[in-house]
Amino acid sequence: MKLQEYKKLMTVAFVNNTRHRFADWRDCGGLCMDVTEGLEGAKEALCSENRYADLFSLCNWTYEKWGNTDKDDSNGETQEFCACVYDIWESIYLDGEAYLSHDKMLETLLELLDGRVIDYMEDEIYDFILKHFKSDDQLTRKEEFLLGVMDEIKREMPEREVLQYSLYVKEDYYARVLADQRRPIQEIRDFLNTRDRYTNKELLAQIEKEYGNYEEAIALYKSQIEGRPDSYWSDAPRKALMEIYMLQGDIEAYNGELYNMMCAHTGDDRYYLEYKALFTEEEWKEEWDRLLDHFKDRLSAINLWLSIEGRYDIIMDNAEPDNEYVIDTYGKKLFKLYPDRCLRVLASAADRQAQSSKNRRDYKYIAKTLKKISSHPGGKELATELAVKYRAEYPRRTAMIDELKIF
Repeated sequence: MKLQEYKKLMTVAFVNNTRHRFADWRDCGGLCMDVTEGLEGAKEALCSENRYADLFSLCNWTYEKWGNTDKDDSNGETQEFCACVYDIWESIYLDGEAYLSHDKMLETLLELLDGRVIDYMEDEIYDFILKHFKSDDQLTRKEEFLLGVMDEIKREMPEREVLQYSLYVKEDYYARVLADQRRPIQEIRDFLNTRDRYTNKELLAQIEKEYGNYEEAIALYKSQIEGRPDSYWSDAPRKALMEIYMLQGDIEAYNGELYNMMCAHTGDDRYYLEYKALFTEEEWKEEWDRLLDHFKDRLSAINLWLSIEGRYDIIMDNAEPDNEYVIDTYGKKLFKLYPDRCLRVLASAADRQAQSSKNRRDYKYIAKTLKKISSHPGGKELATELAVKYRAEYPRRTAMIDELKIF
């Protein structure tokens, strides 16, 4: 099949899934499915014929068409589409060089960065370009291109201050290229230290690590953690520190960061089990007591650890008076050990739900809780008692009465 015929199939997919050139949220999923399936089919056929240049042209043409189609992609269809194209680019890059040179691929992708697709689709192109095309000439071409882009942004910034963020992003890309060229580290430091931005420090730390400048990288990662200790921000630098310490053979420092990660992610057993494995059975008894003391004011945060250690007595305490989510998670064990207390927790949760309920969705949740209660020995009678109580206390909530009529 000729390239133009593949393009016609893509056009049909866009026409069938748009109304007045707009794909609403109901149609956008179908559009994504039809277009990505079409591209995958084209990939299979064209690669078997070694027509990598045609496949690349089709992908780029469709990429541009997707970006220029008005749509409600709130369910993430653009990300899914871009991922499909990205994977095809990857296949072309790895398998098709004899039929489409990497230099030609690079130049074509750079042309796509002239504003013809929306910004976050441009980010995918930049990501692909930065991760590939690493010959000396290609790196020089990327450097020249980014210098031109940054100069153009700087010229427009006096009238469009919003471009400042775009400049920051392109500067990060440029520093990445400098690192790929193995330029002197001081040159990269001087460039990234021109602005006191978190992402600059984050990128510089990565580059210092890649250059083997571990002490400098450690200092930068520690600075990031100190500035933003919340796990959302500190996780990545802590993981990087763990990698560096492992490379250095600094077990003590590694274990220190492992402990920090464990305490920041009490709902993830990976760090906990790795940390526990550092101790003998006797040593762990002492360390476990220390951990219990450390978390004594927030024991509910370590329910997972408690379950691993078999401390369901504390988990039961954490469930009271009305934390039904603990019962949902650990109820299989808790009901065997503390059936009456578990039922009281669910009953208290139902009381709380009934008191705060305002609509049918809330009433359905109450009914769900009563169903949980009735599924356990002695629970049917309790669920019936609660339903009778709620009907008496809230006679005007007809929707609630309707939802509870089965009890």
